[in-house]
Amino acid sequence: MRSDRVWREYGRPLLLLAECLLHAALTLLSRVWERDRSIWLFGARNGIAFVDNAKYLYLHVAARHPEIRPVWLSKNEDVVRTLREAGYEAYYAYSLRGLYLNLRAGVVLLTHRFNDVNLWCSGGAMVVMLWHGSPLKTIGWDAEIQDAPRLVRAANRYISRQIDCLTVTAEALIEPFASGLRIDPDRIVVTGYPRNDVLFEAIPGADIGSDTSVYGEVSRLAETHTIWLYLPTFRPTDTRASEQLDFDELESFLEEADAYLLLKLHPNERLDGHGADYSRILSVPEQSDVYPLLPYTDGLITDYSSIYFDYLLLDKPIVFYAYDLERYRSERGFYFEYESVTPGPVVTDFDGLVDQLERTLDHDEFADQRRRMRERFCQPSMTSWSETVYRVISRRL
Repeated sequence: MRSDRVWREYGRPLLLLAECLLHAALTLLSRVWERDRSIWLFGARNGIAFVDNAKYLYLHVAARHPEIRPVWLSKNEDVVRTLREAGYEAYYAYSLRGLYLNLRAGVVLLTHRFNDVNLWCSGGAMVVMLWHGSPLKTIGWDAEIQDAPRLVRAANRYISRQIDCLTVTAEALIEPFASGLRIDPDRIVVTGYPRNDVLFEAIPGADIGSDTSVYGEVSRLAETHTIWLYLPTFRPTDTRASEQLDFDELESFLEEADAYLLLKLHPNERLDGHGADYSRILSVPEQSDVYPLLPYTDGLITDYSSIYFDYLLLDKPIVFYAYDLERYRSERGFYFEYESVTPGPVVTDFDGLVDQLERTLDHDEFADQRRRMRERFCQPSMTSWSETVYRVISRRL
């Protein structure tokens, strides 16, 4: 236990600082060692998964732009193997080939942070941060970084300056991102998110690396039944989203309404047996990409998750189950007044949730509010959001 604390307080900050110094050295060397602009290197979620905006842009570039060599880098050998078996180019991040391509790539694309790939190998590349959601809740410097050790803050200041382009979904989000990630607003570009392409068309390869065991059942049920999706935000506290549901009462309500509930918890929270014996409550596996499922749903239940901004594109009802709203507001905080940007009923207890689900099934009262929020937070797509991002990168190169 003591060794873990020492690593967090001293080892990890020193390692991060060393990576930043190596990155700076490579940036200087890149002035005489030119990178290959046709190699685009992708990574996501700390290098462990094939997910999110990087996934969908990678698939788009591989399918539509033969002039570009898209390479996926991962610290998870299962991800590398799965992509290779599907015919895509992927390498283990710490392999000689992975390190070489990280050093050669002209463009590096991320969703979370630099350790989606190898930070120190990326000096001199054009870095594009695709990110992984629209910030309702505070992020980065406005959340955890401001209280981090001094070395971590110094390293993050350096890292922020290395991001050449950050993609967002609307002008209204430029200021929050500039504040939370300490990025010059001139480097923030409104493009929309590649992951939202799958809401409107089938994307070849979207099932790669994803647990698709519920896809068939959900598509079948959607033909004749109402389907709600509950996707709560993970909380690093003693509060668990699954404990805020009365599964027996929820099952009875769903049976009476002839409806189903898809439940997908954050990867850091486990269901621990809740809901396992209910026919109307379907648990979505942790490794499932939820985005291909969204078009089959009739409504979303969430709290502070940025997925509701994406769900606005489908123009379907949203119920906000914010059972710890005041605590979350005071401890984490929001960039926008919560009640003013939530186009649906906000409930704080389970009885209120069931009541609103029943009412929403009978009458949708929030269509106009969703339209206003969609116009404020969602970039319309003229072709596809992936193609829009691709063109922005190409122009900047």
